[in-house]
Amino acid sequence: MQVYPYLVQEDASGESLQPIEHRERTYDEAWLQELLRGNPEILPVAKIEPIFYPLIPIGREVPTGTGAIDNLFISPRGYLVLVETKLWRNPEAKREVVAQAIDYASAVSKWNYSRLDEVTRGYTRKYEDTEMVLADWVEKQCGPIESGRLFFEETVAKNLRLGRFLALIVGDRIRRSVVEMLSYVNKYPHLATDVGLVELQCYRWKKEQDWPLLVVPSIVARTEVVERSVIQVTLKQDGTYQVDAQQERVEEKDRGRRRVTLTEEAFWELLEEQASDAYEIARQLIERYRERDGISIDPMESSIVARLDVQGTGRRVSLFFINKNGSLYVWPGAIRNQLALAGFRRALANSYEAHTRDILNMDKARKDFARSIAEVDIDEFMSAVDAFIEEMQLAGPVNDSSH
Repeated sequence: MQVYPYLVQEDASGESLQPIEHRERTYDEAWLQELLRGNPEILPVAKIEPIFYPLIPIGREVPTGTGAIDNLFISPRGYLVLVETKLWRNPEAKREVVAQAIDYASAVSKWNYSRLDEVTRGYTRKYEDTEMVLADWVEKQCGPIESGRLFFEETVAKNLRLGRFLALIVGDRIRRSVVEMLSYVNKYPHLATDVGLVELQCYRWKKEQDWPLLVVPSIVARTEVVERSVIQVTLKQDGTYQVDAQQERVEEKDRGRRRVTLTEEAFWELLEEQASDAYEIARQLIERYRERDGISIDPMESSIVARLDVQGTGRRVSLFFINKNGSLYVWPGAIRNQLALAGFRRALANSYEAHTRDILNMDKARKDFARSIAEVDIDEFMSAVDAFIEEMQLAGPVNDSSH
């Protein structure tokens, strides 16, 4: 039985909201495109990859040579999102739409920064009544660009060259045949494009009235990396070069746990830009724990966190994190709270706190620890982390979580 949203009044009375049937013509694809252009937050891109959020519109019906991209967005960090809209009632809303979206991504990967600038100028001229270049438009929407405009332009150019995009197929309903076609993405080894399928279910707010509508977005599916591209560039004596690309399959046991997301790639690029002396040390530390069972590496735009799964509880403890400036952090207070929520003794964090306080040379009054990772004896720090992990694996939960 289908479950629908329910509108409830203060007196506890209510009514079920009725979905717009797919055969109805309450709206068309042009309306859907305009909805997304004016309200990009409808698209749940942060759940797919945080690096794509928030979305800034830079184009609508953008020609590519192989067709027109319905909606084009960019994030403040310089990552593009291409949107293709399809309604269920339209015959094109079939599996070919996946190939179409990837064809657009392939075409955009041949653009340079100037071409994207030109698209943005056209968009702002039409919708903002003033022509703005890409960096100006991004800063108007989201404030000063992190790490500066030059780094932003370099990131955008690199993403264009590598095809590091998110292609979204958005409709009022997603056909099963479209989901099954996501494997088509692997036919483009030179692209790092993810594809997401987003369904926007629309409901009538009032009976027998088309407007207003309640729009409920959901992610139906997204591509999973089953192959990775290995690019080899051979420089020749005459100054020319040869590029060879091949794909290696990712082993089943490595899927998910070891996948490096675009958000993590963006973090490492930012760290290398802002704290090059910390880059290699930080990579060494993260890769050491990425390989261990029970450890999850969680990247965000400006930091990366190593967390320990607390056995049998579904909860995790934050061992340490590294920020974009190359500082290594340990927060003993947060660890104690996380242990308590998992039903473990808070005192399990005592030894870890003492060891990391000494290693990071923190004053006794400090509650949270931070030190440039370039100044840390990384082997000693890893020994402290390993000792805490071992202690956690030997420990068991207690009934009274206040201990």
